[in-house]
Amino acid sequence: MAEWFADLSALQQTLFVIAVGSTAVFAIQVIFTLLGIGEFDDLELGEGGGEGTPFGDIFTIRNGVSFLMGLSWGGLMAYSWGLTHAVFAILIGFLVGSLFVGLNMGLLALMAMVKHEGNVHLENAVGQDARVTLAVPEGRSGVGKVSLSLQGRLKEYHAVTDGRALQRNSPVTVVDISGSQLVVATL
Repeated sequence: MAEWFADLSALQQTLFVIAVGSTAVFAIQVIFTLLGIGEFDDLELGEGGGEGTPFGDIFTIRNGVSFLMGLSWGGLMAYSWGLTHAVFAILIGFLVGSLFVGLNMGLLALMAMVKHEGNVHLENAVGQDARVTLAVPEGRSGVGKVSLSLQGRLKEYHAVTDGRALQRNSPVTVVDISGSQLVVATL
């Protein structure tokens, strides 16, 4: 192995070292992503994390690793094609690295589109109309239930009121949240 490595040109040796290192880091990132460990795609390089710039999503650690991996393997691929001039090898490597970054960003965008959080956020209920399904006692002296369509789901929620008692089938509106209960009032 040492003889093979010594027979490579200085540029090939450099590209090979970058290729092995960046591929190892990329493999670790993929494993961590699949296991849900860390959020490496949220870490950004540069001052201010790229916020406020149109290129903030491009300069991330994940894209940097992808670019280095494409640059190095692309340059080595160019050498194997017989393009032994350093400018051509680097140019091919730059194009392959840019392609890797584009693919990486496209795949992450697709993953973000299909990512769905199944949690219902009660704060989204404020201002929504509901219907009483179990009478709500007056002045928060007890808990009733209301039926409400929230985030595309029709569910029953515990409810209290500050006013008078609310009878079954009464139309109400959600005015506040109190812990895990909705505070409702007549329309």
